[in-house]
Amino acid sequence: MNLPSPCPTRLADRFGTADRLPVIRLPRSPWRGVFFEGPRPGRDADGQEIPVWVVFVGNKEAEPVGRVYRCYSFSLAEGLARRMAEDRGLELVQEATTA
Repeated sequence: MNLPSPCPTRLADRFGTADRLPVIRLPRSPWRGVFFEGPRPGRDADGQEIPVWVVFVGNKEAEPVGRVYRCYSFSLAEGLARRMAEDRGLELVQEATTA
């Protein structure tokens, strides 16, 4: 026995035609980007000054909105920043240079 479904399978079936479908407006999320900055001065375990690069997700004012990753190698920091941007679907803002 084939009974009709109590829920229409398509919105157009429920509302009549596609031009009468409800418009759903989602709130806009604030802009975010992955920032790659440095080198900044840092210290190793012996107290020697070493270069440090930072990678973080930030807002349009370049302020971190979460964890800040400190890296001691330019190439490792660059790889982390690229992966973060790709994984999160965010723009990469690269303001870093080699030491």
